[in-house]
Order: sequence, then structure tokens, then C-alpha cells
Amino acid sequence: MVGQGRVGDHSPYADWGVIHLKSAGMRIRKPKERGEWAELLFMARAAELGYKLSKPWGDSAPYDVAIELRGHFVRVQVKSTMCKAGVNRQGNRQKGVYVCNMRHISVRRYIPSDFDILAVYVIPRDIWYIIPSAVATRRVAIRVAPGNPDNQYERYREAWHLLRDQNHATSKTPHGLVLHAVAEPWTRIPSFLPLSSCGAQTSQK
Repeated sequence: MVGQGRVGDHSPYADWGVIHLKSAGMRIRKPKERGEWAELLFMARAAELGYKLSKPWGDSAPYDVAIELRGHFVRVQVKSTMCKAGVNRQGNRQKGVYVCNMRHISVRRYIPSDFDILAVYVIPRDIWYIIPSAVATRRVAIRVAPGNPDNQYERYREAWHLLRDQNHATSKTPHGLVLHAVAEPWTRIPSFLPLSSCGAQTSQK
């Protein structure tokens, strides 16, 4: 598992991975770079679980990663947070609560059709939340509280099995077509095609 020491390893370096990842993520000050770092962590974990990974071209898509298992795809929006919540409406300070913004490019609020799964990485705790889009898009901001059973999102903490379950669900309602491109080398240039269009250069005598 990304960010954890080996099971049964009681050496002084057993937790080195956890400490290193937390400190590395919290040292990244630019939000965009920190988000890209979190995406890499998610992809590494998904690869460990046997998924194939794809990235959408550009930054305009409302999801960050597409994972594939047995020919079916799940769109994942990856978020990270180290922002602690302040006081609630009653004026009480919320201990151990982290806030994750749920707006696309800080403008438009996400809707359920934007992605299938939200993956939230709580950097200071090295914890992942795997939340279905129908649940994740109910609010403008998500407040997770690792270890608090009363928090509505605690049931989704490290719920990696939902990727497999969602993958099974999307196989019944595919989002689109899977395209395959095949290129075959020419054994000779067709007579109807000018040499210049193939990038060939002719020598002038």
C-alpha cells in the first residue's frame, strides 16, 4: 500500500513511508501541483489493485483518471485536503475534521454525471475516502472526520472495493464507446498518393 510500512516490520524505519508522504504533500504549496501529486498517489494505489489507468487529454474534463477492469471504465475525480474545519454553526470547534471543496475549477458545482467516484486524500492522516458521485455531489464541500463513526462519510474510508462495485455497475450502463486505432505499415507507396504527402523527399538532379 502506498504510504505505509510493511506489515510486521518493527524496525525504526517501519513508518518512514507514511512520514515521508505526509511531509512531502504538505510541503507542496501550490494547489495545482499538490493535486497532481495526489493523482499520482491514487494511480499508484489503483495499479496495485490491478486496474489499468487512463488520463483524459487536457484539463477540461470533470474527472482526473479513468480506471479499467475487464473492459469497463470508471471515471474518478481525485481531491486532496489538509484544510482543517473551523467552528460549526453552533459555534463549536470541529476537531479532526477536514474540508474538501466540491467545485469544478472553483466555479461550477459538480453534478453526479461528471464522474463515478470521488477519491479524497487526507494528507495529514494518509487516508483515502472512496465516495460514489451520487453521495459526493450532494454538498458544495465535504467534511470528513477520520475515526469518527458519526461522520456520514466514515463508511467510505478506504472503501476501495467500491471501485470494483462501480465498475460492475457501469458495465450495465456504459458511458460511451471504446475506440481502438490500428495502423498498418505500407509495403509500398500507392501510385495515387503523391510522395510529398507522405513526407518523402525527392532528390533533384
